[in-house]
Amino acid sequence: MDATRPEGIVAAELAGAFACARGLLSNLLDLFGLEARRAGLMLVLMLACGVIGAVLIVAAWMGLLAALVLWAVALGVEWQAALGAVALANLAAALALFWLCARVSRMLAFPATRRELRPKRLELV
Repeated sequence: MDATRPEGIVAAELAGAFACARGLLSNLLDLFGLEARRAGLMLVLMLACGVIGAVLIVAAWMGLLAALVLWAVALGVEWQAALGAVALANLAAALALFWLCARVSRMLAFPATRRELRPKRLELV
């Protein structure tokens, strides 16, 4: 085809436009891949920090409970009773947290959205 003819000019412009679009899409996919890799690494870092933080919190909690037992023993409470009381208080707190999780988990089913999407009954007046 002759580039000076109108058909040749249109074909050349279309080919250039498709090449630009293909290049833009390639660049966007490269960017998406790099950001996905970065997001994956950040997720691993966040999980590792969360696990380490949880271990440190558990260690601090155990130290606090041990100090509480030693304080109660220093006040004259038998060590078995002090240890039992701390264990029962810890168990009660854990049960309260599990109850709260079970109660709040009902909201994970998107109840308001499901209620809105459910077909409405036609009421005849």
